[in-house]
Amino acid sequence: MRIPRLFRFTVVYILAFIALGILIRLGFATAFGNQADPLPGHLLAESLLLGARFDLRLGLLSLAPMLLLGGFNLTTPFKEGLARRLWLVWFALVFAVLIFSHMVDFAHYSYLGVKLSASVLNFLYNLDESAGMVWSTYPVGKLTLVWALSVALLTWGVAGLMRWVSHFAGWEAGKWKTSLLVLVSLLATLLGIHGKFSQYPLRWSDAYYTTNSFAAAVALNPVLNFFDTMSYTKDTYSIDDVRAAYPAMAAYLGVDKPDAKTLNFERHIQPKANAFKGQPNVVMVYLESFSGYKTSLYGNPLETTPFFTQMAKESIWFDNLYTPHFGTARGIFAGLSGVPDVDLRDTSSRNPAAVNQNVLINAFKGYEKDYFIGGSTTWANVRGVLTKNIDGLKIHEEGSYSAPRNDVWGISDKNLFFEANKVFREKKSPFFAVIQTSGNHRPYTIPAEDVDFKLKNPSIAELHANGFAAVDEYNSFRYMDYCIEKFMETAKKEAYFDNTVFVFFGDHGIRAMGHDVGPNVPRAFQDLKLSSVHTPFVLYAPKLLKPARYDKTASQIDILPTIAGLFNLSYINKGMGRDLLDPRFDASRFAFTIYPDEGGEIGILDKDWYYIMQVSKKSGGLFDMKSNTPSVDKASEHPEIAARMKQQLRDYYTVSDYMLTHGGGK
Repeated sequence: MRIPRLFRFTVVYILAFIALGILIRLGFATAFGNQADPLPGHLLAESLLLGARFDLRLGLLSLAPMLLLGGFNLTTPFKEGLARRLWLVWFALVFAVLIFSHMVDFAHYSYLGVKLSASVLNFLYNLDESAGMVWSTYPVGKLTLVWALSVALLTWGVAGLMRWVSHFAGWEAGKWKTSLLVLVSLLATLLGIHGKFSQYPLRWSDAYYTTNSFAAAVALNPVLNFFDTMSYTKDTYSIDDVRAAYPAMAAYLGVDKPDAKTLNFERHIQPKANAFKGQPNVVMVYLESFSGYKTSLYGNPLETTPFFTQMAKESIWFDNLYTPHFGTARGIFAGLSGVPDVDLRDTSSRNPAAVNQNVLINAFKGYEKDYFIGGSTTWANVRGVLTKNIDGLKIHEEGSYSAPRNDVWGISDKNLFFEANKVFREKKSPFFAVIQTSGNHRPYTIPAEDVDFKLKNPSIAELHANGFAAVDEYNSFRYMDYCIEKFMETAKKEAYFDNTVFVFFGDHGIRAMGHDVGPNVPRAFQDLKLSSVHTPFVLYAPKLLKPARYDKTASQIDILPTIAGLFNLSYINKGMGRDLLDPRFDASRFAFTIYPDEGGEIGILDKDWYYIMQVSKKSGGLFDMKSNTPSVDKASEHPEIAARMKQQLRDYYTVSDYMLTHGGGK
């Protein structure tokens, strides 16, 4: 069989492209690595390997036009003529962009200490000053010469490769072996661009596989990173507005040393007198779409969560907690970072500029840290938020479990809990674990192996009257309760159980669409969409905590500060969350909400009132949470309340927007 010339060219070109990328990364690591604290060899090797995968994608994308057209006689690059010259012009442009991007990346990193991204376009807004700075700082003439020579050298190399490949015998059309080679090559190309043996493609967040930010800088490809960050080229807040909002928000958060110039949000937290004396474990569970109104805990008559309801009554239970947003990726980000995800363009987990956050799990010194998900943390780029910010985190995800895959979301929630329990029982040190469930989500797959879980079939009228759209959704919600019960039954048999605080809450709720939330919750849950953001929050530790029920208004971002407040810990909190068990803040408790996909609707609520407005508007409406007609605007009747809550909302949103990219990290 004669190997097609295009195939030979592609293999050599890609290998050379990757080799060039590795050399550039080694140069980057040498130029910017900390000689006093060099990047460990295993991290350097992993970053180079990751970088090679990014370069493989870029190399294949640069070859895409030739892969589509290079096999035809009229457009082949393997014959002398116009077509070859045009292909050389194409590759000259590719190399011009590639080398220029790497050179700017080196300069950008030396100046700002961060990888090249689309934020560099902000310098164009002050072009004269930026150009002057570049001209006075860097040897522009010499660098331009190096750039031109590098492009010429690489283009000359490609021309030589074309001439070398043209000496081989060409395509033999009609041969089945050649057709098979073409098919394999196509699949290999698509896999190379995808970047992973996974349903999720290789993403920038994969570079953040460790808390060492320099390892990510070595791995990232500046060209791809530029385009990955194009949606985030400009800050959405005004620094003047942030400074204006600062005094009120600093007082609200309890900032130790307020400073409107530096915008300091740090609070140095000391342990309480009644803090745990030892080092109990923490198991923090995100329950997928766990709406409060759907649970038996809030009186739903369809007996959806009998076990969870009984457990909550034996726990510290906050019955008035709201997530800032509807959406799992935003819920994961807010719950861990302590900052509401107010980005209107996309989820902040997808924004490389928002990856550096102050995650309070790091306050648990000496703890092993684990994250369990049935599928993959590559979903929504959550991996970057996790591994960049949580020291020593071990991620357990698809491919690391013995349990079978259940559906698109990975293994079932019951098996996820069981897999986590197998890890916990072997622990010799205290641990802080996060478990992210996903089963209570379309397609609502209940595993056939769980024969002891009995399906129920209420009428459509009963379902619609009590918050459910269909019977599969209803049984899936019941299955969540079943999974929690099985987890607790298993955990109670283990030695770690008595010394563990189990934390359960929803990543968000679910809005009742086309049916009623039911008579068991206020009408505001239906008319003001609160069904989509209200969820129970339970701290269950029968040997460590006395049961209590609190109706104070709470937010998902308060969860980690509340957990940390139980422990004998000294730490710094830089986020927006506050300890729900700290009486200093009880005089001013409210929750913030945002619906990015609905025109940027933001809101703030307490026990009595909910103020709602659009980000782009100057005012909104005030709504009575306890009214039977909650959608009636009461702003004109209560102008003082409306004005106060409007200002609180504006201040909160403005500071949250700022803190997404200025959270301060660890």
